[in-house]
Amino acid sequence: MTKKMGNDIFKSDPRKIKVETGENDFIQRTYMIRKKYVDLIDRVAYWDRREKQSVLDEALEAYFKDKKIKPIPDKV
Repeated sequence: MTKKMGNDIFKSDPRKIKVETGENDFIQRTYMIRKKYVDLIDRVAYWDRREKQSVLDEALEAYFKDKKIKPIPDKV
């Protein structure tokens, strides 16, 4: 078994974690989020009787709604 070093420990095979749900595709990634936002997501999900994932998805939808973002260029 090869020991992984540095950021390699966080890399994964996206084919193993991609979830096809028809209209929506999800992929599991690990991101660091400030504690205050995790707490707010938890509270909104609890009081609105929703899944945390849908609360976060709605917040990201609103953020990216009117943004024009250029794609990342291919590495040479």
